[in-house]
Amino acid sequence: MARSRYRRPSALVVLGAMALDELVGDPANRWHPVRWLGVGIAALEDRIYADSRTRGAVFWGLLLVPSVVLPPLLRPGGRIFEVLGVWSTLGGRSLVREAEVIAALLDKGDIPGARARLGHLVGRDTDDLGAAEIARAAIESLAENTTDAVLGPLWWYVAGGLSGALAFRSSNTLDAMVGHLNRRYYNFGYFSAKVDDLAVTPAAVVGVIASWVLAPAEGRRRIGELITLAPQHPSLNAGLIEAAFAGALGVDLGGVNRYRGRAVTTPRLLGGSSPDVRALHQASRFSRRVARVGALAAMLAIVVGR
Repeated sequence: MARSRYRRPSALVVLGAMALDELVGDPANRWHPVRWLGVGIAALEDRIYADSRTRGAVFWGLLLVPSVVLPPLLRPGGRIFEVLGVWSTLGGRSLVREAEVIAALLDKGDIPGARARLGHLVGRDTDDLGAAEIARAAIESLAENTTDAVLGPLWWYVAGGLSGALAFRSSNTLDAMVGHLNRRYYNFGYFSAKVDDLAVTPAAVVGVIASWVLAPAEGRRRIGELITLAPQHPSLNAGLIEAAFAGALGVDLGGVNRYRGRAVTTPRLLGGSSPDVRALHQASRFSRRVARVGALAAMLAIVVGR
């Protein structure tokens, strides 16, 4: 019985991991488990790659093996190792820090510097973006990564313990590395991209609910209107959380983005005003508030589910 209870998710683990993320942020880059995962993905890709969806699905499965194997090995270390494991899957503080660096550069009028720094957050082309488009891209990244880097890991921890959190982070990292609509990854990355879309959507729904709770009355009305446009987004989970941020913050998001010259159109989410550096500062603060509400909800779900 004790062994079974130990494997259950713990609200204290969520609290501890969130506290570490808030106070410390990510571990140093060279020690970050996601960096090791990235190295492993690149090494395995060199050996297994083929322009095949089947081979891509096998690749995804192999990269998730450590998520199943590691938690039992860490078990003798007690709950503290579980806290450290969940913390390693979070990136909320680093996300906000990057957004604030971009905002500071925009405040100074350093558009080239802001474009260069934006590349740390987004995969879209940044060379020709003006201040408003830089702010829009950063706000959209804040919204999407609030689910990818905070709510997703926490809620998959609720669903599957440390293995769930690690598996989610592994799958999300795989999507970031091979889930691209280009010639090399269109088939090989197909499975990784689709699984990530499915895995992130529940967290995006939590993010929408948290945004609605935090928004003023007018913001809630706007969220209700804009959320109907989410299915038009190439990625449903991104459409949901971007609609929530646009409505809550009263800012216009969506439009045409370019990825290596390829245009991708997302629905225009007309929340109220054109994105600017002030809206970016507000979005940074709002991201952390949404993350905290989502974490509190996760802890409540664990306690109620016992």
